[in-house]
Amino acid sequence: MKQTIKTSRVAGQLEKMFRALNNRFFDGELPEVVISLKKTAGAYGHFTTGKVWKTGEERRYEINISSASLNQECAFLAGVLVHEMVHEYCAEHGIKDTSNNGVYHNKNFKHIAETHGLEVEHHPKYGWTITSPGLELLDFVEEQGWQDFQMVESLNLLDVLGTLPKGGNSGAGAETRTKKPSSTRKYICPKCSNSCRATKVINIICGDCMEKMVVAE
Repeated sequence: MKQTIKTSRVAGQLEKMFRALNNRFFDGELPEVVISLKKTAGAYGHFTTGKVWKTGEERRYEINISSASLNQECAFLAGVLVHEMVHEYCAEHGIKDTSNNGVYHNKNFKHIAETHGLEVEHHPKYGWTITSPGLELLDFVEEQGWQDFQMVESLNLLDVLGTLPKGGNSGAGAETRTKKPSSTRKYICPKCSNSCRATKVINIICGDCMEKMVVAE
């Protein structure tokens, strides 16, 4: 991706990412969506459970990626996008994956997320909503050569205050309330190019070549 401050270009790149991720992790079965960029505090993304966009006879879901998170690593944003795509998968298959106005993520969501490239952890209030890219997804992002967007819309005090609990929820959909995943290191064998990932610095030897594996640049 080229560095840009044009939101139209960012949305276009996210649409390309959606198509590639759809083909790789969902067998290309998810319908096209409208990608929006709206600043949301406390949530990295949002999926509308209804097809809120209409052009002619065609209707589409919306996936929003918070413009306040665009400066995160591309692999992280890919994980947010897949999180929302899991919600779309559930909507398309009539699977109830959330409750409490899309805030609490249940075990249906957990199972489907884990079988579509994500790692999932439990949050005591929001359920199985803490997702991060699994190794397969991390490798796929690297293979695609996707780069970070390196742009962001800043949050202000009113944005933060807007995340305080209020009664009701005017928007139907599921919110992504994730944490930033632990950074991973890719180790590669200098002789045969076997590779693996680890979340910390380790000393590891390739079982095929008995060579010490090194951190990939």
